[in-house]
Amino acid sequence: MIMTMHVIERNARNTTVRLTNKRWDRLMELEKAYETAQAVLRAKRQCETAPSMSVSEALKFIDAL
Repeated sequence: MIMTMHVIERNARNTTVRLTNKRWDRLMELEKAYETAQAVLRAKRQCETAPSMSVSEALKFIDAL
């Protein structure tokens, strides 16, 4: 899906664009999906580096939270 945006104004700090509400909503969905994917990757890395625990150690750890 190609999202066309019409640049209204652009300066050193900001860019103002015009796009339909539907495209804005889709852009926000994509941004949310990206943030979710980044969180999943961070959690995966944490799981890979975390020490192994037995079930009782894990339950004690959870209770301590």
